[in-house]
Amino acid sequence: MNDTLHRTDTLNPRQDVARGKAKQHWIEFQLLDEQGEPLANLPYRAVNEATRTAYVPVYTGQSDAQGVIRLDGLHPLPITLLMEAGPMAEQLQTRRLRAERPEPPRPGVGDCTPLHGPQRSGFSPIERQALAAGHGYHYLRIGQLCDKQPDFDPPLADPSQLPAFHFPDRTYSGFTLGDDQLGRRHVLEVCPFRAWSLVLHHQAEYSLVNAYNLGLMSILAYSRLPRKERGSVEELFEQQCLDLSRTPRVLDDGQNWLCVVSDVPFNDRYVSVETLDTTKAKPPEGNTQLFYAISASQLLVGWRGTEMTFPFSDLATDLTFRPIKPEVQANCEPKVPCADLTPEGSVHLGFRDAFEVARRIYAKDLGKTIPDKAFDKELFICGHSLGGALGLVHAASLKELNPLLYTYGMPRTFSLKAVQCLTEFQHFRHVNDIDLIPSVPPEAALDNYLYDLYGPLGTTLGFTWSIAQLTASALVKHGDPYGHHGEIAMFFKAEQHKQQRGSHYPAYRNKDGLGAPYHTTIALRLPEKAKLYLVPSLSQADDQQAEQAQDRLITSLDAESRARYFPPYGNPKAGQVHGLGEHFMSKYQPYMYNQLLESINPAREPLLARQEDREKFELQMKTHYGSIPEDEYARNRVFLDLQNLVGRALHVTQQAEGGVQALQRFDAVADPRAYYEKTYS
Repeated sequence: MNDTLHRTDTLNPRQDVARGKAKQHWIEFQLLDEQGEPLANLPYRAVNEATRTAYVPVYTGQSDAQGVIRLDGLHPLPITLLMEAGPMAEQLQTRRLRAERPEPPRPGVGDCTPLHGPQRSGFSPIERQALAAGHGYHYLRIGQLCDKQPDFDPPLADPSQLPAFHFPDRTYSGFTLGDDQLGRRHVLEVCPFRAWSLVLHHQAEYSLVNAYNLGLMSILAYSRLPRKERGSVEELFEQQCLDLSRTPRVLDDGQNWLCVVSDVPFNDRYVSVETLDTTKAKPPEGNTQLFYAISASQLLVGWRGTEMTFPFSDLATDLTFRPIKPEVQANCEPKVPCADLTPEGSVHLGFRDAFEVARRIYAKDLGKTIPDKAFDKELFICGHSLGGALGLVHAASLKELNPLLYTYGMPRTFSLKAVQCLTEFQHFRHVNDIDLIPSVPPEAALDNYLYDLYGPLGTTLGFTWSIAQLTASALVKHGDPYGHHGEIAMFFKAEQHKQQRGSHYPAYRNKDGLGAPYHTTIALRLPEKAKLYLVPSLSQADDQQAEQAQDRLITSLDAESRARYFPPYGNPKAGQVHGLGEHFMSKYQPYMYNQLLESINPAREPLLARQEDREKFELQMKTHYGSIPEDEYARNRVFLDLQNLVGRALHVTQQAEGGVQALQRFDAVADPRAYYEKTYS
């Protein structure tokens, strides 16, 4: 190359070199959480090519009180910010999430979109403020900033499997901006280091969120999916509850139900999740399934209900309802006398045996882990159908640990004398109108002599005799009949009838009236119906904010009328064979879902279909006031007032830390038209 103007040889005497002070650059990072609060006093280091070659020292320091890190005297090179992992993780665990999440759709089959992509533009109010001020904006998670893996307490089950949402960068290479981004402030909105936890309240009063979330756990108990597959028990607690971009969902036969969740420090996450199945034991025995999940504050147990599949072993369990002594041998240590579940009464043989098999096979889980952990945690037990019965037996075996039990469509499990002894724990049982299962076994004398007279054959003969008694009368009460435990919450289809005088047409003349017109009243069913959510225990609560309608209800629903409308140990409506269609959890859960939406925002526009139905029903009552049977009108008026009280069951959630945000999060994502409540047959 002969052009002397372009020579790079420093010895060229013809080359003139101009020297002067190089231009200095600066950059600011402001670290904020999702609430816009600064992340102050966090140690950092910043590196670029100049620091890597030791041309200048590594930039170090702490963020100031406003969360700002300012770097001056920079060369025009890309700059990388790394935060010290320990202090950052500790501080981010104390910060709360924004109420609403971006909720990106999950990638479908064949979709290569990352599960945890960047937050969508325009979602964050902090982004809008930063851009309006002329700053750069970036949404980051702890793994995109920290300089190494932080310590976990308790440790991860598999240290190599970091939660993907929080740690998208497994190289801990920090956050880098190009040299074209120098000379301005960049707002870094950092996602708090949190995990999802089901909102549950351990209290004696009925909670609507408890009912909804534990209903979802009763659905989840039916899952038989492999551990890592979407929809499995483990996938919900170990993966979805660590993904803060989305609200966790329970899958059920094509439907996905939103959970009501609050964010907790990452160290308070669910750390132990186990699914137990006696059919997978070695050797397999019985057909009982359950799961349990343990976090820093909760111990949750869900029992699986009846599965109507071959070989129908669950059905056999349900129908083996001989009442026997309430003892569970598997509860006892060797050579130690076994204490009964109750000092008096009897328990359903099939349910007792199913629980005992699980208790014996999984002695470590049911006999040690759960009781030991329940000493310093809130214990929640739930189940649907057979799962509810097993949950009640389980709660009775742990009654000294104060379990809180929610069940759905459960059959009677203990006899009346035993039920009256089980007062140590709270139980709310849900009944869907004429669902048949809560009406069996019948309130009849089932402990007949055939059971004992013919050995094993006596069970079959005794069952046949019991069915005959049920057919003859479902209300025959002898000795110590079966009874229901707990407070009822019922989905009640309310109807109205119109009294009408008979016709003068000769065919309807009364034979005993010497030709007088037939004046016996005829009841005609009016067209409008309403499905009401009734929790009579709410009428006993003291609420200073109760409105006149609530005051009227508390006055009208005295002890006598409450016992008449909601018989203790029984059901307001008798189950019917065609009511079997009302038994599945897919029929129970919509009422709780829609009631939750209604209670969160009673004045939403448009109104929910359930609210419109009630308005039509009340208008019908007003229109036909004079012709509706007096007792039916009084009952429906009381029941409508009781329906208006259900919103009070949301107060505990609204007053709990993070509860308002949890309800806002749920309401923002939930579809008010997603689930249909069956009102008409």
